[in-house]
Amino acid sequence: MKKLLILGATHGEVNVVKFAQSKGYYVIVTDNHENWIVSPAKAVADEAWNISWSDIDALTQKCLKERVDGVLSGFSEFRVENMIKLCNELNLPCYINMEQLEITRDKDKFKKLCRKYSVPVVNEYSPESKDLVYPVIIKPTDRAGSIGINVAYNQEEYLKYLDLAYSLSPSKNVIVEDYIDDGIKFDCSYVIYDNQAYLVETCDTIMLSKEKGNETLQKAWTFPSKHELEYIEKVDGNVRNMLNNMGMRYGVANISFFYRNGGFYVFETGFRLGGGHSYDYQRATGGIDYLELLVDYALNEPLKTIHPIPAERDVAVTYNIYVKCKNDDIIRKVCGVDAITKIEGVVTYVQYIYEGKEIDSQRPFKASMITICAKTIDELFQKVAIINDNFKVETNSNCYAIFGELEEKELRKSFR
Repeated sequence: MKKLLILGATHGEVNVVKFAQSKGYYVIVTDNHENWIVSPAKAVADEAWNISWSDIDALTQKCLKERVDGVLSGFSEFRVENMIKLCNELNLPCYINMEQLEITRDKDKFKKLCRKYSVPVVNEYSPESKDLVYPVIIKPTDRAGSIGINVAYNQEEYLKYLDLAYSLSPSKNVIVEDYIDDGIKFDCSYVIYDNQAYLVETCDTIMLSKEKGNETLQKAWTFPSKHELEYIEKVDGNVRNMLNNMGMRYGVANISFFYRNGGFYVFETGFRLGGGHSYDYQRATGGIDYLELLVDYALNEPLKTIHPIPAERDVAVTYNIYVKCKNDDIIRKVCGVDAITKIEGVVTYVQYIYEGKEIDSQRPFKASMITICAKTIDELFQKVAIINDNFKVETNSNCYAIFGELEEKELRKSFR
């Protein structure tokens, strides 16, 4: 059995571990947490190390001793950076190099590259700029999900959120952009295979709410995007041309746009596993599974040949479930999981909270993420309704339902 080391052991890595195991690989995970409750992937992996994924010297020695055959990063640019370093030390395959990673971190470089290939971009400001046009969105360059992301409507809020973003950025780098609140977020993924980029999926975003403080939280992603054909006609060719000339032979690129008034405006990209686990949808609907490509490439295994996206494929929604509890309360139990995971068409279930976790925020927090596939929108919402009816979080003081549950009208609007 070939041995695959995954850098990271969070809730997100659990499904990555299980998938690699399903292919017959021996899977090891590593991070510096000795408390496995906060590193649940350690409980499902074949082997677990309590070594920080940034301790390259210790990992190099351990990998040589244990005869590790390949390394794959989890869900962050910092883990990708350490994957590159570790693969270089071990002379193992790595789908990305430091120069390519830097393009995803240095937004100025990325936007210059986009302009070179006529890919339209969202307007960006220097954090020290005196010419901001509010509202603006501030975010750390190197944190996943919605961590440290806020919208400022005036200078007082801007200075406050800027300090917060800097404090949450390990590299102390922050992005400031126009906040587009009259469009929708459009995401797409590409696989790079033998130096050629192929579009493998598109999706639209349903935001949690426009309530101040919650406007950056993403409630759901719907597949495929209703703007997919328009994107292919207007932007796809330029994006593929850009990716084809970046020197990446094999890999993945997840790219985010805003769609407004018939235009697509790119604002970020990542050459790593996407936090939405959209490869599960790809796999379930006969598409191109980029997780499988990255796993096989890391282990120097033969890669499946590329095929076109099916013209007719299931619709799907990735539902981010938020809960809003009393601050300082403690989680006792997550209810409804058995009923939800038994729904036909559920291809992803990730739970981010656990018994004993203390609530440390007044804001809604993500409790779970679920991807469901169906033949029709009617069938899809029937499955969403089961989730809405069953999912609850019990704490020491109360029982909480989903905060801002996904409604039928929202789902239908996203597909039309």
